[in-house]
Amino acid sequence: MEYIDSEVTNNQKASKRLDGIFAMSNLLATVEADGSNINTVIPGIFNIALQTFDAQDASIILVNKQIQISEMWFADKAAFADTNPEEVMAHGLAGWVVRHKQSQIIPNSQKDVRWISEKDKSSEPWSVMCSPLIVRGNARGAVTVGKQGEGELDNADLSTLNIFVNQAADILEKALIINDSRYQLSISELFNEASRSINSSLDLNEVMQSMLAQMNEFLQAEAISIALVDKQSNELVYQVAAGIGSNDIVGLRLPSNRGVSGWVMEHGKPALVQDSKQEPRILKLGDARTGHHTRAMICAPITFKSTVLGTLQAINPTDGQFMESDLELLVNLANIASSAIANAQQFSLTQKAEARYTSLYQDSIDPIILTGVEGQIVDANRRAFAFLGYPHQELLNMHIQDLHPADAILPNTERMETDSVRVFNSQMIMQNGRPVHVEVYAKRTSYGDSEFVQWIYHDISKQIELEEMRKDLQAMLFHDLQSPLGNVISSLELLTYELPPDSSPALLEMLDIAMRSSDRLQTLIRSLLDINQLEAGHPINEQNKTQVQMIIDDAWDTVKPGYEKRRIPLVQKIAKDLPEVYVEEDMIRRVLVNLLDNAVKYSPESEQITLSAEPTDDDMVLIYVSDEGDGIPSQLRDTIFEKFRRINKDTYSKGMGLGLAFCRLAVEAHGGKIWVDDTQDGGARFNFTLPRWKEDFSV
Repeated sequence: MEYIDSEVTNNQKASKRLDGIFAMSNLLATVEADGSNINTVIPGIFNIALQTFDAQDASIILVNKQIQISEMWFADKAAFADTNPEEVMAHGLAGWVVRHKQSQIIPNSQKDVRWISEKDKSSEPWSVMCSPLIVRGNARGAVTVGKQGEGELDNADLSTLNIFVNQAADILEKALIINDSRYQLSISELFNEASRSINSSLDLNEVMQSMLAQMNEFLQAEAISIALVDKQSNELVYQVAAGIGSNDIVGLRLPSNRGVSGWVMEHGKPALVQDSKQEPRILKLGDARTGHHTRAMICAPITFKSTVLGTLQAINPTDGQFMESDLELLVNLANIASSAIANAQQFSLTQKAEARYTSLYQDSIDPIILTGVEGQIVDANRRAFAFLGYPHQELLNMHIQDLHPADAILPNTERMETDSVRVFNSQMIMQNGRPVHVEVYAKRTSYGDSEFVQWIYHDISKQIELEEMRKDLQAMLFHDLQSPLGNVISSLELLTYELPPDSSPALLEMLDIAMRSSDRLQTLIRSLLDINQLEAGHPINEQNKTQVQMIIDDAWDTVKPGYEKRRIPLVQKIAKDLPEVYVEEDMIRRVLVNLLDNAVKYSPESEQITLSAEPTDDDMVLIYVSDEGDGIPSQLRDTIFEKFRRINKDTYSKGMGLGLAFCRLAVEAHGGKIWVDDTQDGGARFNFTLPRWKEDFSV
């Protein structure tokens, strides 16, 4: 009886197989007759296969010439989302069948490493069979059928599946050709339309928005975006987006070495991520910002002349998986857009540069005049007309020499090199004939095919007046103050001898203040005298062999009250056996006093000041004073040695800005040099060198 039941069962299975073969023939004949596309063929094949074998699952993959999956279909569409095409080809049963062109049966899926199970089926055995789709000797894909239970499929079932696949091979190939043709035609139309619309505008935002609209029609992704490189920070900045979270993602900055997009930017290569959980390059910055999870991603570089301008990315296909064909489409779109984006960026930069130049040119507080190389005036800014007083047309009919005195010597602009600048002082003649002192910047420049000279005039009449006032002040100090001040100092000294020993402490203190202030004023006048003599090039006449320690001790006695008042310690680091120097003792003592005074003025209270001296290898002695204050900005380290220059006019310290100018002139007159740099703690260190004493020096 059991034998009869088994025979009946086998007969029923055989009948189902025959019915399946017949049904498949009818389906394929119908498809061949009406030329349906492949997407109508696949569901019919699934239905026949599932019914013929009483199966619960089936799938079909197609591969390209590079043996990469180009299409995937599942009878159970829910399974599609968790299937990685790369994993299928590398480790799965279908991939093995395609590579070896051999049909296979797996009686128990749990005992075969080639079976990539869905999560909800991992705990039970399945019977699986797979047959290669052979077209003209090449494996173009595979059909897989799965049935719950162990040993539910046999060789007869596999033979029937082989018949199905062989029947379907030609039809699938034709359907693929038709489908590919339609797809390629659509792609061509897309590329043509994208190229037309993208290249029809020089507006960067319009170009990128048009690009996204063209892409989304084909990629069917949940979100698409374009990020461009910020050259200053070397970051990717998301500029435009479409789909979920598009408003939130715009403006996101991504480091160039992080994330899939950052990797694409850095390496200039496209990337396809099928499963974000398995991809270490995936960042969660975008997810955190938009609130949407990235499952899969394709990303292509936007490259122009070997330079990556940005990236184009799409996330989460709405149906199925991203394929290599999707990535290829993205790369092609990025290539089409690259030149348009580069042109739009350059156009935008040009517009900004022109607007900036126009703004600087017209709104400048200085008169600016443009001439041809031969000197004929061709244009001027608003300030030039207002400053000179000439009507527009009258000024444009003039030569640049007409705006200067007849004896003024202007640079020969015809011999000037392009972009070279000449700076000189001159006078400019107003329309009313009044001359004005000006500083002139003349620059030859090219614009298009023409050459021009740009003349920028800066009114320095106030500076000239101020300089004259300074000279008058110096003359007054030299000739009118020196003698009465000497009388004041002498009188104060005599007064100290005349006061009785029991004089009021307050009276003695006032007398001390008067004497110290008089000494300070006398030092200032002497510095001005010395500056005047040194600037005129007069040599130092009273250089002598002098001990450095003695100069330091004298300077310390002078500045000691100021140090003690602010509780600032002075640390001396004097090298042993320090050689003697050949200097004018009083002048160098005042150099040290100036530097020590400055250190006190610009140091926080109670912070240490260090005075050091040591020999150098070039017959000089190096002396430096360092503090723990805010230091000297690098851009001021040369100008602070000029006359009347202050480090910070708002500081609590007082002075006329002559101390450091005197120091520079005095040190250089001795054949040394003076400079300032930073200390390790961020303060300022003033250094200067003096010549060592030698026997052949004149005493």
